[in-house]
Amino acid sequence: MTWQQFKITTLSKMQETESLTSTSEYRLPPAEERADYIRRNFDAIARNYDRFNDVVTFGFHRLWKRSAIRLTALPGNSGRQVLDLCCGSGDLTLLFADRLAADSKVTALDFSPGMLQILQHRLNKKKYTCAVELREGDAAHLTDCPNDFYDAVTIGFGLRNVQDRAGCLRECLRVLKPGRRLVILDVGRVNWTIPRVVHEFYFNHIVPRIGEWLHGERNEMYAYLPASARIYPGQQELARELETAGFTDVRYTNRFLGASVLHVAQKPV
Repeated sequence: MTWQQFKITTLSKMQETESLTSTSEYRLPPAEERADYIRRNFDAIARNYDRFNDVVTFGFHRLWKRSAIRLTALPGNSGRQVLDLCCGSGDLTLLFADRLAADSKVTALDFSPGMLQILQHRLNKKKYTCAVELREGDAAHLTDCPNDFYDAVTIGFGLRNVQDRAGCLRECLRVLKPGRRLVILDVGRVNWTIPRVVHEFYFNHIVPRIGEWLHGERNEMYAYLPASARIYPGQQELARELETAGFTDVRYTNRFLGASVLHVAQKPV
C-alpha cells in the first residue's frame, strides 16, 4: 500500500468514526438543563471517578496535575491563597495542601456535593499542615471571593463542564492577584491524522465502556464526557478566549499529542 492509499484509508476510517459518534444514541441535554444534569450525574459517579481517571489516562493525569501545580509558579509556600475551581475529588487541592505552609490556605470549589464529600473523605485520611476549605458553588459566579486575592487559580478537567465559560474566565481574572497565574488542565485537539483517529475511537467508544464497567452499571455521564469534549474549544481557541477575558502571556503545552493540554495565563500587573 502506498502512503497516499494509506492516508485515504485512514481519513475514511476517521470519517466513519465521526459518523458513529454523531449518530450514537447519546445527546447532550439542552444548555438550560445542562448544569443540573452534570451536577446530578457527577454526584452519581463520584465514588468511582478517581479510579476511572487512573484507568482511562493510564495514570498520566497525575503527572499532568503535578505539572499544573508547577506552572502556577507560586512565589514560595508561605502565606499563599490558592483557589482550585471545579475541584472534583480534589487531586489538585491535595497536591497544593501537601506543598503549602501552615499559614497558607487552599479553597476548593465544586458544584457537586458528591465530589466534595469524596474530597472531605480524602482530607480525613491524612493530616495536612495547610488549611483547606471546601465550598459548593458556581465557578462562573465567585460571589464569596474578593478581588485581587488569590496567588493562583487552577481548573483541572472541569472548565468544559462550566456553561458560562466566558464568565468563569472573567471571574478568575477578577480574583487573582495582579501578575499571578491561572492554570487550566483539560482535553485538547489531536491534529495529526493517525493519532487523531486512534484517540477519537478510544475516547468516543472505549472510554464510556470503561466507565460503565468500573461503575457496575450504565450511566450517561460516561457518554457525556467525550460528548462534552467535542464541543469544548481547541487549544488556540481557548487561548483566544483567555486573551479576550483580559489575561496576558497566554500559552499552552500539549500532553499526549494534544489529547490533554495545559493552558497558562497571567493577570496583568
